[in-house]
Amino acid sequence: MHIQSRRHFLKNAAILSPVLTFFPSYLTAGKGSKFRIAFIGTGMWGQQYLKQALQHKDLDVRAIAETNSAAISQCLDLFSQAGRQHPDIYRDNYQTLLDRQDIDAVIIAAPWHQHYSIAKAALLAGKHVACGSVMGTTLEEHQDIVRISEQTRCQYFTLEEHSYRPDLMAITNMAQEGVFGELQSIHAGASPHVLPAEQDKDALSYPVYSAAAVARLLNLKENTYVSLQVVQQKQQYAISKPCPKKGHTRLFFTSGDISSICLTTQQGQKVWLQMDAGKAQPVSTGFHVNGSNGSWVDLFNRIYLEENNPVNQVWEPGKPYINQYAQVVNLPRYKQVEDGNGYAMALQEFVGVMQQRNELSVYAAATNSIITPMAALSAQRNGATVQFPQFRNPII
Repeated sequence: MHIQSRRHFLKNAAILSPVLTFFPSYLTAGKGSKFRIAFIGTGMWGQQYLKQALQHKDLDVRAIAETNSAAISQCLDLFSQAGRQHPDIYRDNYQTLLDRQDIDAVIIAAPWHQHYSIAKAALLAGKHVACGSVMGTTLEEHQDIVRISEQTRCQYFTLEEHSYRPDLMAITNMAQEGVFGELQSIHAGASPHVLPAEQDKDALSYPVYSAAAVARLLNLKENTYVSLQVVQQKQQYAISKPCPKKGHTRLFFTSGDISSICLTTQQGQKVWLQMDAGKAQPVSTGFHVNGSNGSWVDLFNRIYLEENNPVNQVWEPGKPYINQYAQVVNLPRYKQVEDGNGYAMALQEFVGVMQQRNELSVYAAATNSIITPMAALSAQRNGATVQFPQFRNPII
């Protein structure tokens, strides 16, 4: 289900969405009240979530707001294929959709610069919100969304399908069980699994790092970021190149100057997030987890554990460990679903968040989304260290 395009890659490689609070029961949430939902924007990314929503037993897709006639036609085909009644279509004004009393939640798949205004209107209308990785472009916009979510008690959730990569989920289990010892640093780059060979300038505003996966690894609900700094340094990274003879692309490794976002946690850990997307073609610095007892690198899928190799630093194949610590996925609320479907897992977590309602997901969403504006502030100050804003996270 991966779309090999730059827009899809950058939009979804940001592990900024969500998924910011990894609820243990998110994949096994039981049946509750059926949620009546609507989509605002239905481009290629939105249609991936629409496909899953039409298969979910707890979701009733009632309306779509979309201006593009071709996208509307494609969506109606999806309804027909799923045997679902066609939705109401709003071509001009999503506010009319939000005024409806029979809509419980909206999924925002509109262009990133519209996320804040649409999400704010939806929350004020009493709707739960699931959105792409960009909440807003300023600290004030993030604080505004947090405040409105607190006032309305409506959930704001970030959809980020790539944070459900089987390898990242398995590595998270290993980290939580202490296999790597005390976590010391994490380098999170764009997903090499969907690295395209060509640039798509339309998607350059999307972040390329994996903030939500990092949040799970570090348990940021209790271990917060305290500072941020943009640093340019020489790094190794991967690029994707076509192989005409074999009819597919391959990863090649090179090195060069890459701008990174360096975050420091309350516990003193360092997090390095890939900031550069690559001007000529997309690049990936990959995902590295480093602890006091071992490390893992996704670009090579190799693991080093000190207790297994006390004398020689031997890097072992990662696959056996990934298989051993794989997350058991159960998606009973879907009529049909593919194994490893990150879109389905992300959507299921959103359903679980709406069902449990004990804790607002907006704090985690804001924490991950604000990284980009804070990095821009540090860059404007020639890489100066800036204080990381805090968002309250009370238990209701």
